[in-house]
Amino acid sequence: LLASNSPSVSYALTQQKYFSNYSPVIGFYIYEPIEYWNSTVQEHLKTLSHGFNKISWMDNFFHYLRVVNVSASTKNDFITILKGSFLRSPEYQHFTEDIIFSKNSETDEYDIIASRMYLVARTTEKKREEVVELLEKLRPLMLINSIKFIAFNPTFVFMDRYSSSVISPILTSGFSVLTILILTFFLVINPLGN
Repeated sequence: LLASNSPSVSYALTQQKYFSNYSPVIGFYIYEPIEYWNSTVQEHLKTLSHGFNKISWMDNFFHYLRVVNVSASTKNDFITILKGSFLRSPEYQHFTEDIIFSKNSETDEYDIIASRMYLVARTTEKKREEVVELLEKLRPLMLINSIKFIAFNPTFVFMDRYSSSVISPILTSGFSVLTILILTFFLVINPLGN
């Protein structure tokens, strides 16, 4: 499927050799503006990430709000505290790259137009089966959910290629056998010589 010296194969081999006891880290990318300050949206994001441990700017931000005893229930408060103090704190500066802001030229307000977090599946001894099950639940949600997001891990490429490399030959073989059976049926009923 891929060249043996490609970066993807190198990544997969290293992942398997050193980190196969751990679940894969999945990038969770929200690619549209949503109301992060809205409690309904917050609950919806918690539901989407259920079954995973999160490395998230949002969780850390809400913890920060509790520690400094401040509320951010409006857009203005949320973004002002997020940009003005949270992302400037040394312990949270690493989240700066996880949030994409855009300034509205008409109102001079900032919007969050995209963000990301990382998910790690919580699994037990049947780790591989549980991860596959969680991914199978997560992937359809990307298409039908009200929050537009993409979930990605480099192993998804291998999973997709593997599934297509297994299914495609089976379908092709099945179609070929069916075609031969139909042609044979017509030749038996109506031989070419008659």
